[in-house]
Amino acid sequence: MAGNGFNGDPSLTAIGDEISKTRALISQLKEQRAGLIAELKTLRTQRRGLIESIKKLKEEYKGLKEKYKGLVEERRRLIGELKSKKEEYSSLIELARSKKIEVENLNKEVRIPISAIVDEINRLEWSLQTRVLSLEQENEIINRIKRYERLLEKARRAVNEKNQYLELRAYITSLRVQINDLRNKIGVLTEEVGKAKESLTKMRQELAEKTKAVNDLTNTINEKQKRLDEINGEIEKYRSRLGELREMYNKKLEELRRAKTSKIIEEKKKQVEEKLKSGVKKLTFEDLKLLYSNPDELSEES
Repeated sequence: MAGNGFNGDPSLTAIGDEISKTRALISQLKEQRAGLIAELKTLRTQRRGLIESIKKLKEEYKGLKEKYKGLVEERRRLIGELKSKKEEYSSLIELARSKKIEVENLNKEVRIPISAIVDEINRLEWSLQTRVLSLEQENEIINRIKRYERLLEKARRAVNEKNQYLELRAYITSLRVQINDLRNKIGVLTEEVGKAKESLTKMRQELAEKTKAVNDLTNTINEKQKRLDEINGEIEKYRSRLGELREMYNKKLEELRRAKTSKIIEEKKKQVEEKLKSGVKKLTFEDLKLLYSNPDELSEES
């Protein structure tokens, strides 16, 4: 605003000072705005990153939850199977005990090998067929044959019961192995279920923390955006004021210029009048203009 020749005018100086201050305020506000815009850009980038991270974490959580459900279901199934096997094992142990007692009792009754019993029955039957026997002797042999046949039946039943007992013991051993295997599998599954549950808990905590961080960032962004809007409003207000001040300055400058010009014209007009008073008869065209024109018109021309 310097270089207009009216720097000494107080009102013009005051307007000029206010213009400078307003420009400085606008400059400061623009700097604040630039800083806020940079901060908002950073914050929005951080929020986008967090939102993407939450999306991925939710997918992982969903997959792990499905796995967890599968593990729990498989463990439940194996526990049910183990219970069934243990019940079967208990009932078969009782059956094996009774079988063992039955086999032992039969073995006590039958101490002769089956082959020996069969030989004895064959020998006695041969005697009936080949020897001449009295009725009493014949009855005696027939009764002995019957006794041996009953013994043979017990012996065969003892062998059959023993075989059943041995098969039962083998199955019980296999069942015990299956039960131990199921226990091991349940143990492994229980450990996996525990780890999956722990991971799910950690993921839920992480999701809660990240969601809170996103909400906090959103609140911060909203606050800074609000301040940015306020700054934009202030900048527009000061720009409007700057326009008004410039208009005021130019108007005042024009007033001062007109006043200065009018003063110069008045001084020149007095000089022309002095010429006339001194007896000068011939005036120049410029002198005549000064005498007979309106001061405002001369001011406009100048």
